[in-house]
Amino acid sequence: LMTLNAVNPPSHFDEAWKEILDAYFQEFMEFFYPKLAENIDWSIGYQFMDKELQALSTDSAIGKRFVDKLVKIHSKAGQPSFVLLHTEVQGAQEEVFAQRLYTYHYRLRDRYQLPILTLAILADDNKNWRPDCYQDTLWNENILTFRFFINKLLDYEEKKETLLEISNPFGIVVAAHLTSLKTQPDPQMRLKQKLKLTRCLYEKGLARKKVSKLYYFIDAVMALPEDLELQYNDSIHALEQESKVAYITTAERIGIKKGLEEGRKENGLKTFRALLQKKFPDSPLDLYESEIAAADEDMLREWSVSMMDASSLRNVFGH
Repeated sequence: LMTLNAVNPPSHFDEAWKEILDAYFQEFMEFFYPKLAENIDWSIGYQFMDKELQALSTDSAIGKRFVDKLVKIHSKAGQPSFVLLHTEVQGAQEEVFAQRLYTYHYRLRDRYQLPILTLAILADDNKNWRPDCYQDTLWNENILTFRFFINKLLDYEEKKETLLEISNPFGIVVAAHLTSLKTQPDPQMRLKQKLKLTRCLYEKGLARKKVSKLYYFIDAVMALPEDLELQYNDSIHALEQESKVAYITTAERIGIKKGLEEGRKENGLKTFRALLQKKFPDSPLDLYESEIAAADEDMLREWSVSMMDASSLRNVFGH
């Protein structure tokens, strides 16, 4: 039996998907939605509107979302000139998923008065969960149908080897995501597959910047126990010696790992602050800001438990 220490640590899909979408949104569209991508004038560029999306959301803590992005693009046809793409990468089955996408749709439509396409990547491990519309009925009559465009990552499982051969970076992205799901209970298999994917990056002869982005994704979604992580680093060093190419130096690998850890802490702090603000809207949260900023993950968990029964901010922090 596998001991608890031998199990792979949690993967960090959210940071990984956010980074890769920020870096390669055009490639994302061309991989998952090629027909839609043909209608976009990429030469003009596009605009991320994530802050605007967050401002409209009142239920950001609901659902296992990896990424929730809003992008303003230019249409080739000219009519309409602008279109909003609401893109969501969903990590687990969620009962109100379709309804939530519809809620975002009408809020965004009302706010910006622009046509909106809703795109959903289903990154969960349930082959049978495939929501693609939201319907509202009254007295057995359908009074509303809202459709969105989905892609199920599990559908690429049988094409995984082919994914590694294509030039679009999302071939490796999807392969890494699927491999992470499959190897979660088997650290040795994950190490083997992580090395295979990394070797593929080196063999493709990609530009260094592109390799580093994909390396970041692989490293984030295929986390290894510490002893196997050391083996992985040694193997990558040997690969660099063999290929005489050092895409990712040891210092950079350490930096990426540190960046992931800092990113997770920052996300935890943001969530904790939001929950405090929601429960105690009229309390002076800034009085405790220095304590919150200095907290580690264990302390955040302890405060989060205290918050459930606390009647004031003072109770949460043990004052």
